[in-house]
Amino acid sequence: MELDPHNGARSLHAAATTIASLIQSAASRYARPFITALDGGSGAGKTTLALLAAERLADLHLATAIVHIDDFFDAAVSDEQWDRCTDEQKCLRCMDWQRLKREALLPLLDGRAASYRPFSFDTQDHLAHDAVTVQPAAAILLDGIYGTLPELMNVIDLSILIQVPPEIRRRRHNERENSEDIEWHRRWDPAEDYYFSRLRPPSSFDHVIQLA
Repeated sequence: MELDPHNGARSLHAAATTIASLIQSAASRYARPFITALDGGSGAGKTTLALLAAERLADLHLATAIVHIDDFFDAAVSDEQWDRCTDEQKCLRCMDWQRLKREALLPLLDGRAASYRPFSFDTQDHLAHDAVTVQPAAAILLDGIYGTLPELMNVIDLSILIQVPPEIRRRRHNERENSEDIEWHRRWDPAEDYYFSRLRPPSSFDHVIQLA
C-alpha cells in the first residue's frame, strides 16, 4: 500500500496525473490489456478521476477504455429484499459482478470489444434498450465502488483506493442526486463501511490516494 505522499488534500487533476503515471509504469510490463480498478465510497470522485486519468493516458499515447460499474447494478433485488440482506450480502449482490466479468472484463482482456446493456430505471427489466460498446484498449479503467471485490481480483492488475472524508462524500452524493437521500444512506452507508473495513480495507489496496 502507498499513501498519498502529501498526506493531505490533492486536486483531482494532480490525482489523475498520479493514477496515469502508476498505470503507465505498471502496464508497460504486460503484453495484454491491463485492468486498473478505481474504488472508493460514493461521492469520492471516481468517475471524474477515471475520465481525467484517461485523458492523461491518451497524452502518453496509451489507449484507455473505461467500464463503469454502476452499469451493472443488480436491479433484480427489490428495496425490501435489500433491507433483509446483511451488509456483506449487500456488498456481494449490489453489482452483478458475474455479468461485469463475463460481458465486459473478460472480452476486453482478450483484446475484443465488450458489449452490454447497462442498468436503467426506465425499462421493465432495468436494462437499457441500447447496448454500450467499449472498444478494446491497452489500459482498462474499472470505475466504481465494489470494483475490487475478492471475486474480481483474479482479473484486476492494479487496485487504487480513492479516500475522501465521509462528510464530503455524503455532501457530494446529495448534491449529485439533488436530495438528502436519507433512505439511500440508511440502506447503503453501513454496507460501504463494512466493505472498506472488512472486505477491502485500505491496507489491501496497491495504492491509496487521499483527497479532501
